[in-house]
Amino acid sequence: MLWSAAGLDAALLPRDVAGTLALPLHSSVREGAIDVTRRAEMGIALAPQAWRNQLPPERRGAAFAALPYAQPEALELEAGALSAGAAADYADAVLDAQLAAGATLATTPAHVFEREGGIGRANDLLLASATIAAWHERQGWRPPPQRPDDPPRELYATIAVRARHLPEAVPELLARYSALPVDGFWLVLLDDDATRTSPRVAEAITTLALGLQAAPAPGGFSGAASAGIGGAGGGFGAAASAGGGFGAAASAGGGFGAAAGAGGRPVVVAGAGAWHAALLASGVAATCAGADGAQPTFPPDAAGSDGVVGIGVPVFHPAILGSAPHGAAGEEAREWLFAAHPCRCGEHLAYEPPRGRRATLRHNLACLAAEARDATRLAPLLDETRLAARVERANATRARLALPPLPPAWSAVAATARDLRTAAAAPGLSAGA
Repeated sequence: MLWSAAGLDAALLPRDVAGTLALPLHSSVREGAIDVTRRAEMGIALAPQAWRNQLPPERRGAAFAALPYAQPEALELEAGALSAGAAADYADAVLDAQLAAGATLATTPAHVFEREGGIGRANDLLLASATIAAWHERQGWRPPPQRPDDPPRELYATIAVRARHLPEAVPELLARYSALPVDGFWLVLLDDDATRTSPRVAEAITTLALGLQAAPAPGGFSGAASAGIGGAGGGFGAAASAGGGFGAAASAGGGFGAAAGAGGRPVVVAGAGAWHAALLASGVAATCAGADGAQPTFPPDAAGSDGVVGIGVPVFHPAILGSAPHGAAGEEAREWLFAAHPCRCGEHLAYEPPRGRRATLRHNLACLAAEARDATRLAPLLDETRLAARVERANATRARLALPPLPPAWSAVAATARDLRTAAAAPGLSAGA
């Protein structure tokens, strides 16, 4: 799954690892992105980013203010319970805006809370249920009348959570969201970089994502994914992102439904940053990562208030599994890195870093697609082993450039996934522990 199609030709989009483009519903490049997806026969997710309603109107951006679900005042979801009527009206407006704009993957509205397990999360679950009801009333899975031959549309439940809250919140989130009759889940990780790269957060997001994928769909659920006509390989290969910049997502074995496992539903993780590859290697169905703004924050950066990608774009290099030193101070290091480890993306001279914004974006897109392919080449246990060896080599190269080592999140994901697989293989032993 790719975030934003601005400035890209449809022929460049890596269809083998990405079946859907995603960008904010209020983005100024929305119409161009929709045109690209149709020419490339891809799906599109238009993220409503309803959490912007929690900000004062003047901090949301002019484009968001024009959306039909933009609230006149800051939304205080932790102040008290929403009424069923208010939840229905809000959910209707968010869903209708996505479908009217051409989304093939719709998502439930999600918000950010100062604490988990309280009235705020209860309100978000009420909004998710109201969106599901509206989805069924409208038969939202049906393709739009003007394109009756399109694959069925899908509905994902969005879980937006601050990284620092996640370790303690996993049991409740897993229990309550897995009970929702939706086609899949979209996990959005928000917080500062130091928090989101901690091993505890990596363990928690791995547990939540793989747990949701393993959880059976509620009895009687008849969505597109459970019917085998959507994310399980018959549709666009839907995935969504709430992050920014270009992203790459891959399924572990041909289609998000396949990655989720028999009878399971796919999960897309946004906001993990560079260690998204570790999630893919360990069997998470899809991730969103990117060259620009791949780690969303709340409140969002002012520069991206209208969904427009910023000017400066870091240069990714696979030899360090991250971005090369940027700016004038990092020029010598960038030159050495590409000379010592030639790039095979094909978008610029192999022995030199890409020059200019467009070349850098094309380079990053090619690299991220290659990372997604590499992370999902074999079975999770083998992919984890291969990635661990790459991390070791990358840290050695990073040391030569005086860069810090990769965060422990890279190894924490695989360790957690192995523990979960062991517990699943011996449920009796796990239950008695």
